[in-house]
Amino acid sequence: MTDGQRLSLQERLGIVYQRLTALPPAKGPEEALRQLADTLDSVEDEYSGVPRDPKPGLAFDGRMYPPRADCIRREENGGLVAVTKGNVIHAEPDGTLIITSRRTGEEVYRRPGA
Repeated sequence: MTDGQRLSLQERLGIVYQRLTALPPAKGPEEALRQLADTLDSVEDEYSGVPRDPKPGLAFDGRMYPPRADCIRREENGGLVAVTKGNVIHAEPDGTLIITSRRTGEEVYRRPGA
């Protein structure tokens, strides 16, 4: 964790989206999800104050985790869809990343692919 600073979940999520936006566009769905997972882990390591659990359960422990492999499915068009506790993540064949809220169905983040 950087400087011992703990940030709220919303603040951390904002940093995740900022860092994702600054990355080069993904060239495919696997790269888009990898960028999301790597960015999320990095932000959580720095600002959550919660050590990473290598096998997190379904109960919230104060830390956000990337989508679990068993919650990711391939679509007919070659894209990937990952379902997390709070979001549905679409990684399109061209690398576009679209995150929608499971609660409201609203788009919360979009990043164009390559």
